[in-house]
Amino acid sequence: MKPITHISCLAPLALSVALTAAMTTPLTAAPDSLPGAGLASVTYGPYLRAEFGMATTDINDGSWQPHGYPSDPQVNFDLSGEDGSFGTVAMGFDWMNGYRFDLGMTFSESMSVTGPCASASDGSSCAIHADITSASLKTNALMGSLYYSPLEAAGKNTTFNPFVVVGLGLANNKVGDWTRTNDSLSTGVDRSFEGDSSTSLAYSLGFGASWQVTKPGQWPVILEASYRYYNFGTAQGGSTPINGGQSPVTPLTFDVDNQVVSIGVRVPLQRM
Repeated sequence: MKPITHISCLAPLALSVALTAAMTTPLTAAPDSLPGAGLASVTYGPYLRAEFGMATTDINDGSWQPHGYPSDPQVNFDLSGEDGSFGTVAMGFDWMNGYRFDLGMTFSESMSVTGPCASASDGSSCAIHADITSASLKTNALMGSLYYSPLEAAGKNTTFNPFVVVGLGLANNKVGDWTRTNDSLSTGVDRSFEGDSSTSLAYSLGFGASWQVTKPGQWPVILEASYRYYNFGTAQGGSTPINGGQSPVTPLTFDVDNQVVSIGVRVPLQRM
């Protein structure tokens, strides 16, 4: 198992334990009995947020339909992508009533996508069909995120605040030039096609916690740690052959999911 996979598996568990402890504390408790005891500075108003993390990528429902489809079957692929870095920059507004909202751009590292034939629509053996031996994917997204902090919503002005978050936006999935290779023939046959970009609806669900590290009276600086699941919709390569030949009915197509563990910093843009 890759180290990043360990991170993606263990970090949500660790955050869950911390959030469970915080969120099961009676909201009517005295402020000094709550996590992050001590008054926090006022953060009402606009803010900037930046985060950096690592993403575990899941590639699902990969397929293509060759030029002869439907006489020739659709071929489905068991694709996998590489794990890599992930970042977001955002601007938002904090109402200090448990809710805040920001609009951000997310950026992910370009990754390789490959995988063997998994099945064919006519039930024929994968031994006679091609594999995806070369492709790349880079995803960027514009996403609005709504955060809810239960302690703050209950009027507890603490420096530590667990939160849940939902996001909705648009993702641009750019697939680079891609190659399918059929090794069933004695010489093997490679066919390469141009890449393409596509835009899909994207959404996200997650949870985390924030901690105001500055003292009351100082300009607030808030650190955040979070786990988020992202669905970036469908990516599709191009159908134009690079070295001549016939175009597929449907080029290489697959769905993109990310699980992201990140740390970030949030800074209000005004003092109250």
